Amino acid sequence: MTMTRRTALKATAAALLLTPGMRVLAATDDSLTVVLTSDIRGLMPGSGPDIASGTVRQQIYEGLVCWRADGSVAPMLAQSITPSEDGKRYKFVLRSGVRFHNGAPLTAKEVAWTWERYLDPKTAWAGRATFDGSNGIKVVAVHAIDDMTVEFELAAPSAAFLSALARADLDSTGIAHPDCLDSTGAWKQAIGTGPYRLKEWRPKELVELERFEGYQSRSEAPDGLAGAKKPLVQRVILRVVPDPSTAAAGVRSGALDLYSDVPPDLYGTLKNANGVRTSTVQTASVLTIPIQTRDPLLSDARIRQALSKSLDRQALVQALTEGTSRPTASLVPPTSKLYGEVQKRGMELDLDGARKLLAEAGYRGQPITLLTSKQNVLMSNTAVACQGLWQAAGINVQIEVMEFAALYDRYYSGRYQMLVWNVTAYLDPIFVFDRFIGDKNKQVDRVWDDAGARQLLHQLFEAGDDATRQKLADALHELYLAQMPMLVWSSRGQIDAVGPRVDGYAGWPGSKPRLWNVSVKGKAS
Repeated sequence: MTMTRRTALKATAAALLLTPGMRVLAATDDSLTVVLTSDIRGLMPGSGPDIASGTVRQQIYEGLVCWRADGSVAPMLAQSITPSEDGKRYKFVLRSGVRFHNGAPLTAKEVAWTWERYLDPKTAWAGRATFDGSNGIKVVAVHAIDDMTVEFELAAPSAAFLSALARADLDSTGIAHPDCLDSTGAWKQAIGTGPYRLKEWRPKELVELERFEGYQSRSEAPDGLAGAKKPLVQRVILRVVPDPSTAAAGVRSGALDLYSDVPPDLYGTLKNANGVRTSTVQTASVLTIPIQTRDPLLSDARIRQALSKSLDRQALVQALTEGTSRPTASLVPPTSKLYGEVQKRGMELDLDGARKLLAEAGYRGQPITLLTSKQNVLMSNTAVACQGLWQAAGINVQIEVMEFAALYDRYYSGRYQMLVWNVTAYLDPIFVFDRFIGDKNKQVDRVWDDAGARQLLHQLFEAGDDATRQKLADALHELYLAQMPMLVWSSRGQIDAVGPRVDGYAGWPGSKPRLWNVSVKGKAS
């Protein structure tokens, strides 16, 4: 059978998988049907940094503040923000007229309740380490001063506090209503103040959102997650479509309206498809390979540096992302204003240097296991491509492929030698460092365990001006190159594909699709 015929048959089969239910959901005037490449991990804000969960939750929840596209902080539920003179207290006056999806008004009581949940160790909230003093920010208490005023009390001043509240991977530390909990205290609902509210979640199938008719939008121009957010469609159906070919066929047939983060190997197919519009954007995400520095073999920094010197980052970007990404060896993404001349260092291919380091370390071809996921095409392809480059340097890397859920568990438990890990978009790069730097004795998911790095990160959290932040980011990059606790090979360019019905959608550095201010036109055929 020829390749052309196989491709055609695969597309036909994929299209058949979309019928009849998916076509029915897409073929209405006032609904937007969107691809989720995996199911969501939960309904609580900040309960997982994966793109699927964040895509859903950022339509539902809003925080006191949020990130603009450039990583600066803007108010959202807050009308005004007043820090104390000593920087240890922040007073937020809430916007009037804002209501939760159950009709209840937003008050300081719900803000305090949400943060009580976040800070309770029993909740095991993913963002707690950012606010418990581990890296400089410690929220001592959150007080409801009156119905519309809430005050955060910090153990010490931190210039990064507001940006930490805005973290998109924590869903802007969204404020929720207590009715999210069932009688046992489990988080079973998603009741926020955002432009869309949860109508139904069918695990492994779809999430359906509906327009929140009582939504109170801000009036500023849209910018990142900030500004005006208008729910322009009645329904948003986010359908779980793990297979990329099926998702691509759905967009081409009109069964799906939006496929965000298209795998690069499908870019050409969709770019040339009738009625499909594709776009690319550089995101604040970086593509990495964390290394377990406590592994007996990989504890030697010379071997880790040899792994880095063996990578041809430009070739990887061209081969794996169709040239849509940017090669880099820095944890600071090229989209950030902190990405300067220092951050451009460390990208050079140097096979002779790699072999020399391996000889000095006494490396004799011992196998190194690299974990990856078969559910993510880019992650799987990254492992294969890097394996070939390392082989040229004499490094014996064996690939172990697993489900993403298993890979997720291995990452967060620290049980790996190396693994492929595509980092979520942090518009403020301080939180990329925060994601990886820490004491492994206290946080087993930390990758870079070094006292000097922790001290620099602590100073970065305290830095209040751009010049100081740049100096500290530069120092962290130089230390990173010396220790090489993990590998960065590229930033991530994102490919989006939209059908002819969609109007107003645009990709952005924050990666996760913003479905407000997006409309549909006409009926699907």
